Amino acid sequence: MRSKLPVLRTRRRYLAFLVEAEGEICSKDLIEEIQSSQLSLFGDAGVARNRLKLISFQNGRGLLRCHHHHIQETRAVLAAVGSIKGIRAAIRTKGLSGTIKSATEKYIPQLSKLSFENDGRRIELEEVSGCIIRTRGLEVDLCPDDRSWTKGSDTMYMGLTSFDLCGGHEDADGTTDGL
Repeated sequence: MRSKLPVLRTRRRYLAFLVEAEGEICSKDLIEEIQSSQLSLFGDAGVARNRLKLISFQNGRGLLRCHHHHIQETRAVLAAVGSIKGIRAAIRTKGLSGTIKSATEKYIPQLSKLSFENDGRRIELEEVSGCIIRTRGLEVDLCPDDRSWTKGSDTMYMGLTSFDLCGGHEDADGTTDGL
């Protein structure tokens, strides 16, 4: 079966959120409560138009997919949740994005930062030191200990390559592309 043309596909947005609860919340209970809240606020027709889907949820943080015309309705649904399976809870919206990747990088970076700091993956150089956040091939994203390195930019991370770390790579031939 062929996929739809990009013009015919529904445009989606991804809401990053934080659940503040007095106890442990599982994703199944959370989505049931969100759907119940949506049904009570907007009825069957509103549920059918928006088609919310929980993309991920762990450690109180999650991503929710919604239709791009119903962003404000989705925020209202999340704000209307007061308890989940009898546990008092509040859902706070952290941000909105057009892709899962950018929503995760912008609004849920603490998860990867904490897990890598606990693993002890660090870089100690003369100029800069910090925790490794992510590696992609020969590139490393670093959260520097000295925040002045990222001052003036809209990110918390620095991108380093193998040339920054060790002065080159065994495959380097000296050309301008570095490989």
